[in-house]
Amino acid sequence: MSEIWMVAAEAAPYAQVGGLGDVLRALPGALAGLGFRVRRFLPAYGSVDRAGFVEEDDNLAVPLGPARTPVRFLSKNEAPGVVTTLLVCEELFAREGVYGTPEGEYPDNPRRFALLSRAVCERARRAPDPPDVLHVHDWHTALVPLFARFTPVWRRKPRTVLTIHNLGYQGKFDAAALTWLSLPDGARSDVLAGDVIEDHGGVNFLKAGLAHADRLTTVSPRHAREVLTSTFGFGLDGMLRRRESVLTGILNGADYEVWDPARDERLPRPYGPGTLERKEEAKRALVEKLGLAATGRALVGVVGRLAPQKGIDVLAAAATALLSQGAGLAILGAGDREIVAALQGLQRRHPDKIAVRVGHDDDLAHLIVAGCDLLVVPSRYEPCGLVQMHALRYGTIPVVHGTGGLADTVRDETEAPGRGTGFVFGPLTPETLAGAVRRALTLRQSDPRAWRALQRRAMAEDFSWAKAAGLYADLYRDLLGSNDPR
Repeated sequence: MSEIWMVAAEAAPYAQVGGLGDVLRALPGALAGLGFRVRRFLPAYGSVDRAGFVEEDDNLAVPLGPARTPVRFLSKNEAPGVVTTLLVCEELFAREGVYGTPEGEYPDNPRRFALLSRAVCERARRAPDPPDVLHVHDWHTALVPLFARFTPVWRRKPRTVLTIHNLGYQGKFDAAALTWLSLPDGARSDVLAGDVIEDHGGVNFLKAGLAHADRLTTVSPRHAREVLTSTFGFGLDGMLRRRESVLTGILNGADYEVWDPARDERLPRPYGPGTLERKEEAKRALVEKLGLAATGRALVGVVGRLAPQKGIDVLAAAATALLSQGAGLAILGAGDREIVAALQGLQRRHPDKIAVRVGHDDDLAHLIVAGCDLLVVPSRYEPCGLVQMHALRYGTIPVVHGTGGLADTVRDETEAPGRGTGFVFGPLTPETLAGAVRRALTLRQSDPRAWRALQRRAMAEDFSWAKAAGLYADLYRDLLGSNDPR
């Protein structure tokens, strides 16, 4: 039975900022269901509830810069085959924020996440039975493949997999961050000379991982093709094209243990494909909670980061057109101050039609996904996206920009009447967004039977983690196969 160690900065329910935490909550259990042993590592942030965790004996003094940094490990058995291990270093991680505060990221993040990567590698190197695969996620742990390659004296060197969840965040720091790598002299010169970490005079943690991991994945097949272009490669498309032969796109899954209207306790009453009339109860509860006008107006939902990457500025520019079509807006999220201010200005001008709630609220997120008629996801780029998958399961029709995982998960009803699951638009402009919403509302108003059939097709879509886990299992088996050079 192969053992997989996953390393990430987030893992729900312990620490979560975005979709990365959802992945690290669901994927380990799905892999365990296929017979793998999975241990997931994340830092013991100050906000992490340590109840149920037990201290382990293999504490370490990890090489980090000019000295060694002591760390401890706390572990907890989760589902069968899944262990969560917290890396304890109070100096660096015992803070409330994961990456920083509302004022900005912590200035010592290079040191913090270099320690996370190095500590897991040191533990794997010293383990009596090392893991077969070190599977790391995003820039925060992208130094693991680098350390695995240049760390000497392994009982058995694990293979490495790096999953890119968002290429727009790369871990770029000034050259002084090299101090925290503590690489042997020969390795340090090789890394600098080989154009695998240097980035315009500084260092790039993600670039180092892309250069040294045995396999690379993105979180949707379409995005695996997009990142090879200058438009979506964010300056790393050249590196990715050089490594295209080991790059795979594996679509994330949706966690139907959490997102299922048939057993969602956050709703006034559960519902399913055969009881869609109950969805209206969720809509009434949402309208009342948000203080919107209690009319038959269609309701358009938005849940996620209120940031330019998510196209929320385009949504704000289209809001007046959406109102003119008879729609209201229910928006939940946090992010860019200018975008938030623009949305709040719209709410002040149209308090009975637009509600904006700034922050994170799981209960309200579920109610918006269930209670809205449409859910808009206008991302400029979207490696995968989860909210559109959740909307599909709830019979809330997604309206998405045709990019990345959005295009991989939503079929346009206008192009394929009777076979679609939502509405897809492009290019990304206020006009095309408003046009896609108009197409959806026209169908809803003119042909209720076709609309109900569309909802049921959407709810029948299956993006369970079992599918994604099977593809990761195939990747691991291929990586550990007879051609394994270890």
